[in-house]
Amino acid sequence: MRKKTSINLLALFAVLILGAGMVFVAYKRIAIDTDLARSLPTGDPVIADGIHIFEKNPIKDQIAIDIGGVEEDEETLLAAAELVEAELKESGLIAQVGSQPMHRALADLADHVIHHLPVLFSAGELERDVAPLLTDERIDQALVQARDELYRMDGIGQAKSLAADPLGLRNIVLSRLAPLNPAPGASILHGRILSADRGHVLVLATPKGSGTDTAVARDLSRFFGDLEQKVGRQFDGKIVLTPTGAYRAALDNETIVKKDVHRAILWATVGIGILLLAAFSRPLVGILALLPALAGTVMAFFVFSWLRDSISIMVLGFGGAIISITVDHGIAYMLFLDSDAGSGRHGASREIRAVGLLAVLTSVGAFGALAFSGFAVFEQLGLFTAMGIGFAFLFVHTVFPRILKTGQMEAPSPRKRFSRLVDLLASGGKAALIMALLAAVALGVFAKPRFNTDLKTMNSVSPATRKADETMAAVWGDIFSSVYLMTEAGDLDDLQAKNDRLLEQLDTEAYAGGIEKPVTPSLFFPGRGQCADNGDAWRRFWFPQRIQAVSAAIVEQGSTLGFTHGAFAPFLGAIAADPPAETEIPAAVMPLLGISRDDTDGSFRQMTRITPRGHFDGQRFFARISPLSSVFDPALFSQRMGHLLFVTFSKMLLIIGVSLIVLLTIFFADLGLLLTSLLPLVFAFVCTLGTLGLMGRPLDIPALMLAVVILGMGVDYTLFLVRGYQRYQRFDHPHFTVVRTAVVMAAASTLVGFAVLLTADHGLLKSAGWIGFLGIGYCLAGALLLLPPLLKRRFEGPRQNSGEIEARYGNMEPYPRMFARYKLRMDPLFDELAELVPRNGAIANIMDVGCGYGVPACWMAERYPMATIFGFDPRKERVRVASLALGERGHVRIGSAPDLPPMDVLVDLVTMLDMSHYLQDWELEKTLERIHERLLPGGRLIMRSVLPRSARLHWTWYLEHFRIKRKGMSVCYRDSGELAAILQRCGFEVTGNRLSGKREDMVWHVAKPM
Repeated sequence: MRKKTSINLLALFAVLILGAGMVFVAYKRIAIDTDLARSLPTGDPVIADGIHIFEKNPIKDQIAIDIGGVEEDEETLLAAAELVEAELKESGLIAQVGSQPMHRALADLADHVIHHLPVLFSAGELERDVAPLLTDERIDQALVQARDELYRMDGIGQAKSLAADPLGLRNIVLSRLAPLNPAPGASILHGRILSADRGHVLVLATPKGSGTDTAVARDLSRFFGDLEQKVGRQFDGKIVLTPTGAYRAALDNETIVKKDVHRAILWATVGIGILLLAAFSRPLVGILALLPALAGTVMAFFVFSWLRDSISIMVLGFGGAIISITVDHGIAYMLFLDSDAGSGRHGASREIRAVGLLAVLTSVGAFGALAFSGFAVFEQLGLFTAMGIGFAFLFVHTVFPRILKTGQMEAPSPRKRFSRLVDLLASGGKAALIMALLAAVALGVFAKPRFNTDLKTMNSVSPATRKADETMAAVWGDIFSSVYLMTEAGDLDDLQAKNDRLLEQLDTEAYAGGIEKPVTPSLFFPGRGQCADNGDAWRRFWFPQRIQAVSAAIVEQGSTLGFTHGAFAPFLGAIAADPPAETEIPAAVMPLLGISRDDTDGSFRQMTRITPRGHFDGQRFFARISPLSSVFDPALFSQRMGHLLFVTFSKMLLIIGVSLIVLLTIFFADLGLLLTSLLPLVFAFVCTLGTLGLMGRPLDIPALMLAVVILGMGVDYTLFLVRGYQRYQRFDHPHFTVVRTAVVMAAASTLVGFAVLLTADHGLLKSAGWIGFLGIGYCLAGALLLLPPLLKRRFEGPRQNSGEIEARYGNMEPYPRMFARYKLRMDPLFDELAELVPRNGAIANIMDVGCGYGVPACWMAERYPMATIFGFDPRKERVRVASLALGERGHVRIGSAPDLPPMDVLVDLVTMLDMSHYLQDWELEKTLERIHERLLPGGRLIMRSVLPRSARLHWTWYLEHFRIKRKGMSVCYRDSGELAAILQRCGFEVTGNRLSGKREDMVWHVAKPM
């Protein structure tokens, strides 16, 4: 029979309302973080620099629009570009459009170069680039070119420039801008950038808001959608717009992950609900098993919102899996209620707490260990999941029993096919064990971890965005083929000084063949130190004889070409004058050189693009440049990421593995059980890695969860089965059947949660799905195929040293096992009792009042092999342990003095050990009277009683006092005389009296009925 279960609708309604309120408050308090790059650890300087550049790059929000679709129709392309730029300006979303500001910056830069030539050449450059231009022939050629430029239309207004630089030295300096060309072969046509194949035009735009702001991204996406349609209509579909930028990735990430989150939570809940309906005899009972998991997840989200300002959307995406992870205790609780194995809500709570507490501790500990992963997203995931598991466990044992009410008894429902299937799966025996081990050996051949460090997998984008990025890379170049530097300074003087030192290092790399010479501000705006060095070189280069010879050649050949005598006086004066002491970077030129100002703190940042060459050494380059600038080298970044993933993977495995072994050692206190419990975990680890290897799936960031999934979650199934065997001692025990069913149900629900993630569009969520699905699946397979034959051999096989008392407790939980061990070794009770019990071995029945865990009862069973032991104790757990320990030699029942359960036999010996002080005088007398009734004539009563406290207290007194106070009990200590008097009043004759133990704080009384 089982107790009928009903629902407290008022309590259920209150829980649902409170949960909805928690979700509402949490969503209002916390921000959803969609930038997964922030989850990367910053302990490694290479990765830290890369993340810093990702976050602070001033051009990260820039939008690039490729206009193509027609070949060699430049007029149509330019018309389309003009329309696009006009629409961008009118949209209200764009702060800056087109390249016109760059053209103005180029003009300002050219003017600056002309008037600062003396400080723009090093000594080597003067000898290599300038000296060959000073021959009479080259001077004549330069002047002829200058005259021709003046005659052309585009030469109007160039007279001052030619007068200040007739030899074209400015062209040498301005040619240093060539690396800024966005793509090889690109050119400028009517102020717009034209691709090398002359079939594409590039339009650049800067949005007013941040491109990673999803609200801004949505507005931009709608705008470009409308713009594409308008351009298509106006140009009859000949023009194709391809906008790219950070806004697309940000919007795709939010859209994809949110869709995955909603789908994961919805289908995980639906799938688990269907599973529960199939396994429970009453559908409503099955659905309610979800409540603790949902409550735990909601409470974790609520508390998390008070601890952190933001939560990664990946953690929320894992929320569906968290529901399935925490559902096991709810399932176990409801299975006990739904079967005839339990004894109501409190009995169900007691049983699952006994077998499941260790599983909760290991899961919480494993997820808590993610705090040491170094990955922000996994630190969040660990905290969130650990709280979810803990809150779900507390909900099961505190709130859940108040929602469910048990009433009158009803007949049990027929056993479900699901439970029979579970028993069948766990009954494979040695054949299943051997087959599983062979499968592990076969898959172990492929278990070679290979890590994926592709940065593009950090954020998932839509196919349309991926295609747009491919088009942009094909036409204008792949940004991931370059190295990027970001130099920061509080003011421009400091920035120029840093750039001078940076230029020196970059020149060394360029001369060594490691990189192409890049564009840096110091090439055009050197700092004071560089100005002084270049100025000195200029003065040394223009020694008097060279000045005289060049001046004469320019004047003479200029006159021949029609120039006036003083036409080039500005240049001739500059080569003889003192060079300027410093240069100042105009605000209009800053964007051209990649310099921007931070609006928040006023500091300056400058981006420099580096093109590696054949002899480029990323590690050496980083070591050389990183003291001056932040460096992002995609190849080195990926290499370090791979190393970091491997190290973190190994560290997590070590931390969780060691923690797990320590916990299991403490809780099992048995080397054999420890090794048996670890076997399914090793099996799951090898098989998961082997399967991933067969699938060709490399390990990425979610692979760090593998150790947590297997060692933290999968170990639960092992612990449930091992603790179940310890508690129930045999495979066919009805309670153990419930535990096994709960294990398979919990694993199946978790597999449903991870299986839903396999349908995710986001790469990291899908990878997490594969890791979780395979890891949990193999953990369940290991628990069902490997453990039953091994545990059955240990728990149900022939007991070794069965004659020893400790052997009776050898397969039990650690506490009663350790209690028996230390009771036997440290308590003088047994040596003293041997002197007090009858020496006659012909004793048939013995009664032990307050038998506890049954250690003295087992001692008497060993001393009197033919006797039957009758034990009584008010605590159900102690009765269970004592019954298992005595086995067929005794009968242990729940009974509290003085209301002892009835017996149908009289006994030869009664023991009352260390329990009389828990009884008031009337209770003790009533108990002794009933014992007197059950003793045979000539029988014997043996009591050991605790004496009143002495002046010098032992530490055990304080421990006992704390226990008594915590449980609200009252005690009544009596001295030896008082006890003897009570015995005499109850019809006993005291035949023996002696103190017990070295402390003499207890006393023995031996009595017989008068």
